[in-house]
Amino acid sequence: MNSVSRSRRRRLSAAAVMGAIALTATACGGGGSGEGDTVIIGYTGPLSGGGAAYGENVKIGLEMAIDDLNADGVEIDGTPVTLELKSLDDKYAPSTAASNAQRLADQDKAPVVVSPNAGAIKAIQQINSGRSNFLISAYTSDPAIMQADNPLTMMIPPNFESYAEEFSETAMEHGGKKLALLGTQSEYGQQWTKSIKDAWSEAGGKIGSDNSVDYATVSDFAGPVSKALAEKPDAIFVGGPSQPTALIMEEARKQGFEGSFLVMDQAKLDEMATVTKLDNLKNSVGVLPVSEYEDPGTKDFLKKFAEKAGEKKVPTSETALNYQGIAIIAKAMEAAGTADDPKKIREAIGDALPEVDDKYKVNGFPDEITEQGHLLNPDLEATFLDEDGKYTKVPIEQVSDDK
Repeated sequence: MNSVSRSRRRRLSAAAVMGAIALTATACGGGGSGEGDTVIIGYTGPLSGGGAAYGENVKIGLEMAIDDLNADGVEIDGTPVTLELKSLDDKYAPSTAASNAQRLADQDKAPVVVSPNAGAIKAIQQINSGRSNFLISAYTSDPAIMQADNPLTMMIPPNFESYAEEFSETAMEHGGKKLALLGTQSEYGQQWTKSIKDAWSEAGGKIGSDNSVDYATVSDFAGPVSKALAEKPDAIFVGGPSQPTALIMEEARKQGFEGSFLVMDQAKLDEMATVTKLDNLKNSVGVLPVSEYEDPGTKDFLKKFAEKAGEKKVPTSETALNYQGIAIIAKAMEAAGTADDPKKIREAIGDALPEVDDKYKVNGFPDEITEQGHLLNPDLEATFLDEDGKYTKVPIEQVSDDK
């Protein structure tokens, strides 16, 4: 064989090796990173419009987790990998969220897509276990997500129905038995409203007319608040995004309401305190602020959050629970030995939970995942913000996701 033929063979062999490397990188979700393969974590959420602040809170948690996990090192089946977040804006529109998720799975080879909206998750569940297979990391407390029996869903927060009974009893202890309804008109808000109505009635309370309002479009809350207060309630159920919820509570105080508030889990008391005076929020039962947790990684998480987002921004459970969620998924990938098989990743989550490093346990870490795919925190707590502006923890018993 002459030297030209030998040279040509060497070039062909090198090309074949490079081709094999490229195929391996593509199978793992992206191109090479210098230290190993890249695995894309997809995110579709509201990054513009009325839900932008909420969507950004989720995104910050994902970014923080991926930064920390990459710094610690993630190794799948003996190969170091780099996690990379790809985010798409869906403006809270379920159809857009489903299209985004399909794109992230098909074009970016994302084995996992994060979604923080019940309607969007329901739309994505129609496509994630068919032609395109990917795991949904679902940030919603809507029990219908688990009732769908989707085999590739991991639900992160507690079922909101878990809160209804304790919220009702706590509010009655600090007020009376007449409840006014001023929740958001979204599908999610109306499900919450029904849950509260049922729990309030079972506790022996009376319920006024439903004055729910569209938190996304209404900016003058004086009218709806006035109608609710005309019935002279002892307590008011409110809730939607933190910003408009704070303004509704502020308006109620301006109009002379001195009773208690039941605040649905989407709104966060400490975040609302950046919008209105703390005095307007006192005598309220709601979800426990992240800063009140005492998990192994809470203090360091709060410090890192302040460095990333600024001292004035409040870390919410959207940020903290999604931070934990990605750490769980990364450990499940390691346990499953794959970043390409969503089914194996989902099956490995139970085994992965006790292996997650303490630094990622910041906001009530789960100790099990149900057969349907719901992460369960054994020590779930809510809070009551008293007249002195102090948070008192309220134990919560989680209810079943079954219909």
